[in-house]
Amino acid sequence: MPPSSYSPFDALDDLLTRIHIARLRPNWRRRLLDPAGPVGSVSTLRVLRAVEQCELTGGGASVRDVADYLAVEQSTASRTVAAVVAAGLLTKTMSADDQRRCELLLTEDGRAALSAVTDRRRELVAEAVADWPRADVETLVSLLDRLADRFESAGSR
Repeated sequence: MPPSSYSPFDALDDLLTRIHIARLRPNWRRRLLDPAGPVGSVSTLRVLRAVEQCELTGGGASVRDVADYLAVEQSTASRTVAAVVAAGLLTKTMSADDQRRCELLLTEDGRAALSAVTDRRRELVAEAVADWPRADVETLVSLLDRLADRFESAGSR
């Protein structure tokens, strides 16, 4: 039983941590990733997602963009990106606008692999709330969207 000083903010923080940890557990990763397939690790998935997000906002990603998205040092991102490029899931070319900048783009194989993992992730989420009323799911989505905006805003200050 939580202490009497346990607030709704404490509960929210604990719940966010529980969800984060649950998504890191080996069973979740096994259901999400395909160790024998092209996206066999969370780091590969995160790099692909970072590049996809940059593409959606208007172009290719740089290693710096990936590092920022992953919240890691550029050297760490560079090593991970190199492995994903070597796996044929990304291309890495010199930027036409700035020869000091490399541009990362998803290959067709990368796009297909990311799509397959995204579909599995969405299936797992849908499974978790399958017996919930649709209105509850919609309320949760709305509230989490507001919370995500606040977290992102606080993180950029």
